[in-house]
Amino acid sequence: MITLIIALVIAPLMALAFFVFMKYRFPKAHFGLFNRSYFWGIFSTLFAIVIYLLAYWQGYLELKNLRRIIFFSFFIIGFGQELGKFLVLRYLFLPTKKFTNPSDGIIYSFMINFGALTIFNIIAVLIYPESDPSILITRSFVSIVYAVILGFFVGMGKARNNRLVDSLTGLFGAAFFHGSFEFILQTNDHLLLWPFIIGSAIITFLLIVKAMQITDEMETKE
Repeated sequence: MITLIIALVIAPLMALAFFVFMKYRFPKAHFGLFNRSYFWGIFSTLFAIVIYLLAYWQGYLELKNLRRIIFFSFFIIGFGQELGKFLVLRYLFLPTKKFTNPSDGIIYSFMINFGALTIFNIIAVLIYPESDPSILITRSFVSIVYAVILGFFVGMGKARNNRLVDSLTGLFGAAFFHGSFEFILQTNDHLLLWPFIIGSAIITFLLIVKAMQITDEMETKE
């Protein structure tokens, strides 16, 4: 029961913790747009829900073979869930004046991701009440990888005026990593789990460091 409660509240708690950190790090900053990103993340789940329902009506949720598992993992879950987050980040937040670099992209992507996770975790518990809540907790932490990839490349598109290519790189990169993790869970392949986690952690760290470097360089030029 305790694990289930943690699974349901972990996303909003992660959003709250990130807000407190940002408030401490930038005490004079305005957080109106930042706060709205969480609630737009909730809204972004509509795209994933529609894709999931269409797949259900067409019978694609019956994972009878490897091809079905791959389609479910990479398209229905990976692409389906990242598409909504991407559209919100790319078309609602990227055009704003406060969004200027990869660091901004990662920051907003974090909150959008936590908002989406809040709904996804609730839906998962309602649809699959017999599933292990610890998997939802694990998914919540791993989703930080997708948020960083999506935010970094969408932000890079704003920084170097190459929005189309960089934005699509962010979308498909996040969808690929998301789909890969879902595929590992669906196939219960523990041999791939730790290489995926270690590799994803390294990539996430490097992208965050690179985003901070680019942001510092842009601020220096100004």
